This record gives sequence, C-alpha cells and structure tokens, in this order.
Amino acid sequence: MKVIFKTNLRVKLIASLLSVVLIIGIASIILGLRIINNNIVGQAYEQVQNDLKTAEYIYNDKINIIHLFVKHLASLPYIKEAVISNNRYLLINKLQEVKKELNLDILNIVDRNGNVIVRARNPKLYGDNIRGDNFIDYIQHNAISCYGTDVISRAHLQREGQDLADQALIQVLPTPKASESVEMTEERGMVLKAAAPIYYDGELIGIIYGAQLLNKNYEIVDQIKSLVFKDKKFNNQDYGTATIFFDDLRISTNVHKDGVRAIGTRISEEVYNRVFKQGKLWLDKAFVVNNWYISAYSPIYTIHNQVIGILYVGILEDKFNQIKKETTIFFLIIIIISLQIAILLAIYLIQNILNPVKTLVNASNEIAKGNYNINISVDSSDELGYLCKTFNTMVGAIVERDNMLKEDTQKQILHSEKLASLGKLAAGIAHEINNPLTGVLTYSSILLEELKETEYKEDLEIIVNETLRCRKIVREILNFARETRIEKESVNLNQIINEILTILEKHVAFQNIGITKDFGDNLPTLNLDINQIKSVINNLALNAADAMTEGGHLSIITRFDESAQSVTIEFTDTGHGIPEENLTKIFDPFFSTKRTGKGTGLGLSVTYGIIKRHNGTITVKSSIGNGTTFTITLPVA
Repeated sequence: MKVIFKTNLRVKLIASLLSVVLIIGIASIILGLRIINNNIVGQAYEQVQNDLKTAEYIYNDKINIIHLFVKHLASLPYIKEAVISNNRYLLINKLQEVKKELNLDILNIVDRNGNVIVRARNPKLYGDNIRGDNFIDYIQHNAISCYGTDVISRAHLQREGQDLADQALIQVLPTPKASESVEMTEERGMVLKAAAPIYYDGELIGIIYGAQLLNKNYEIVDQIKSLVFKDKKFNNQDYGTATIFFDDLRISTNVHKDGVRAIGTRISEEVYNRVFKQGKLWLDKAFVVNNWYISAYSPIYTIHNQVIGILYVGILEDKFNQIKKETTIFFLIIIIISLQIAILLAIYLIQNILNPVKTLVNASNEIAKGNYNINISVDSSDELGYLCKTFNTMVGAIVERDNMLKEDTQKQILHSEKLASLGKLAAGIAHEINNPLTGVLTYSSILLEELKETEYKEDLEIIVNETLRCRKIVREILNFARETRIEKESVNLNQIINEILTILEKHVAFQNIGITKDFGDNLPTLNLDINQIKSVINNLALNAADAMTEGGHLSIITRFDESAQSVTIEFTDTGHGIPEENLTKIFDPFFSTKRTGKGTGLGLSVTYGIIKRHNGTITVKSSIGNGTTFTITLPVA
C-alpha cells in the first residue's frame, strides 16, 4: 500500500510540475513570437515612414532649389534690362549657363502675355504663346512666384526639343495587381517646376520659369536610395527602393524588372485607389512589380492642390522575414533550454519533497487509528520543516481539544439529564398541585363574594391573588415540561414583531423606553408557529423593559443571511446587564435575577424550548452597565 502511494504521488507531482512548466513554456513561446513579430513589423513600418519623410524632403528640396534660382534670376537688374531691350543674346547665354548648372531641362522667359522671349534649350524657337500653362496663369493672376509639380504636354516638350519629348515617352507595361488600362503609351511629362515674375518699375514685364523632367530621370530616386538605404543589397536585390509615379505609371524608379528599371510598370489598384483617388497616405505591405515590400506612398500635388502623382519608398519584406526567422529560432532555443533546466529542477525538488511527505502521511495514519503519541523529528528549517513542526503542534492541539470535547460533552449530558429530570419532577408536582389549587381558588373566590362587605375581605383577596399566582406558576411549569405541538404556517416575521410592539408600546413598562426598529427589506417568509413566536418576542421585550427600570432604549433588528439561508433577530437593551457568572444559567428553569414575586425563572427556559423546536438557536451577550443582546437565528427551510 505504501509503494502505491509513493508511486502515485511521484506521478502526480511530476505531472503537475511538468504541466506548469509546459503551460508557461507554451505561453511564453506564443507571447514571445507575437512580441517579436509586432516589434519587428512595427519597427519596419516606423522606419519606412521615416524614410518616406526623408524622400519627401529630398523631392521638395530639389523644387526649392529651382525656385530660389528662378527668383534670383528674375531679380537681377541686367536680366530686367535685357527683357526690356529684347537682348536675346544676353538672355540666352545666362539661361543656358544656369540651366547647365542646375541640370534643368527647361529654362524659359516669356512676356507678361505668355509669349516666349527666349528658350535656353531651343533658342531658335521663340515668339510662340504658352497658353494654358498653370504656372504662367498663376503668376498672371496672383503676381507672386510659385513652385511645385506640373504636367507638360508632348507638343510643348517638342518645342523644347525632340530628345526631351522622346525622353518623356514611356511604353505602358502589363503589371500584376494593377487596374485595367487602355492606354499603351504615356507621352506627357511630369516636371519639377518653378516660376517667378520679372518686374521693372513695378510693372510686370515678363515671367521666367524652369523645369526638370522626371520621366526616365533617375537623379532623385537614386539620391533617395543612396542617402536613405545606403545602396544595401539583400539576396542580390535592392534592400530599399524609391519610385516617382505619374498618375499610376512608374516614370522614375530604381525598382528593377528582368534586370532593367521597371519604367512603364504600374502601381497596384488597391494602393492607387487610396493614395491617388483618395489622397491618403499608404503604409502597409504592397506588391511592387514582382515582390512584396514594406511600403509607404504619399500623393504628389499640383499648385492647385490636385493629386498628380505618387512618391514611394519601400523596404524588401524578405529582409524583415529573415530577421523574424533568426530572432524566432534564437528565442526558441532559449525557451527549450530553459524548459529542460526547469524539468530537471522539478524532478530534483520532487525527490526532496517525497520523503517528508511520506513521514507526515504515516504519522497521519497513526493518528487516524487513535495513536496520539507521535512526534515527528524536524530536520530542516524550510517550509517542510515548518510543516513538520506545525504537525506536532496540531497533534498536541487535537489531544487538548479532544479532552475539552469530552468534558463539554459530559457537561451537556449532565445538563440535559438535569433538565429532563426537572421537567419530569415539575410535571409531576404541577399535576399534583393543580387540583388542590383549583379547589382553593374556587372556595376562596366564593368566600370573597359572600364576605366582601366584611372585615375578612382583604385577607380573602390576598388568598385569591396568591392562588392565581400559584396557578400561573403551575401553567408555566407545564409549558416547560411538555412538548407543545407546533402548528406552523407561512408568515412574515417583520409583521409579527410589529403586531407585538403595537401592543407593548402602550404597556406601562414601556412608558420611559424608546423602541428602534431596523427591519431587513429582503426577509423571506418563514414557516413558524405564530403564537409561540409571539410569546418569544413578548417575553424578550418585557425582560428588556424590566432591565431598564430607569428608562432606556430597546433596539430590534432583523436580517436575512443569504449564504446561510437563515434569518436573525437581535433584541438589544440599554439596561443594567447580566453578570458574567449568570450568563450560563439564564436558560435554566427557575433561575431568575429578578426580585421575589417578579418572576418564576421559567420565561427564558420556555423561550429556549420554543426556538429549539423551530430548529433555531438563541444566544446572549451582556456585561454589567452596557446592556444585553439576545440573538435568535431561525432557518429559512
């Protein structure tokens, strides 16, 4: 039998500890993988968002540089003089110098009506009108410089030179996840552009504007790639890429397809709808030509705040997948090693726990057989040692408690036997006395009626009153001695108490006594003998009044204990209290602290019997000068 216990306990302990270790291990793996994934992905999105801000800065900085030079040229006095005097030779030389320095594709001057005065790229062609140019119109209406992104038609590009028009021409290539398109070529050019008015004596005499064509121009995207991504590679692919879109078409990019720049490929339909059509930032995974990238897209606006294109930066998703994979493997190795160490420690601890536990179980078996002469040796100061020490203390307490229970049981038996004997004796005496008392009361009442006008009247009245008092005592003795039949019915306890108090409040004993009622609202109905419970309430209330001879306060409280399914009633007075030595005697028959003639000593005994017959309990707390509290507990069922 001992071997079975040892084996089962070892299995249970090992299974329990291993379960805890495995649960913690699995939870750690799940939580750790989620944290790793969230942190790495979160860092990727945060990084690509910051990269997009840098790309936007590079893009806008290029526009600002063009704007600053154009404004500077417009402010030069000799430029103004050349425009006034139509000195095209000077203007051509200066514009071609600046165009070369800024690497501009277009740098022109027009008069205030939009007629071309000079072209830096194609000086032979002039005098034509630039109708519908957004920037020229803006200055004509607002009289201030402007800069931003614009679209130039193929016809205007051809005026600057056929080579520029050919550079802008892009063949549209089929692209996975892109929307359907019927256009197979794009002839227009998207440009970075700035324009400034030329004033002479406060009068607008001309407009100078410069532009850089973005179609197949890789200066900006390669600058972004170099500055932001350091031209890093991953698996022979660019770690980071940048693209400028005109509408949904790649016109400048370092994303490659089949070994060449993916010019002419298009953005995915999902990204296009959000960024171009809704004008919102995109920050998510995106399929770029032939691979997945952690991407950021932002719209490019014209000077009239219309979306004209999209600026993109992206980081190869495979790079972050590799980081997640390596981090996950490293994390799993740590978890597995930790679990193995935890399992070995668990087995070692189980072995150290089993021996003391076995000793305790054997000692418990001896105690169960009634052998209390056991003392376990304490070999350590840890928790198991403390448990052994506590076990020894518990055995001593059990022995002491066992002796006390025996003594209390003996006292209860003696008390019960005494009450039973008293009940039998009282019943016998009451029956023997009752008939003679009836005769005495009958004849004394007749004599009193016949001799009420004589000198014997007072003596006869004393005989009648004392006989009545004896009969009352006999009746109370009989009530105490016999098991009265209980006639229960469903009642509201608060209502019964109210009915009794309505009568008692008019009683002479309550003239100087205040009554406080604190009744619980949620009391359930109880099955009680109404008359007997009324007798209990009446008796306790009158006893309280007798204890407050100089006046005082009586508090009656009812409460429902839902957990114990019982109702309690508390009677608390502010009377003189009961001496401690009398608290154990007050429910004994014929015990009374009242003066002679004021009580029989059976009231609380009868009350005690009624409560017991209702399966309830009654207790008392009291101290001299601090009043008395009787607590009755009645079960609901």
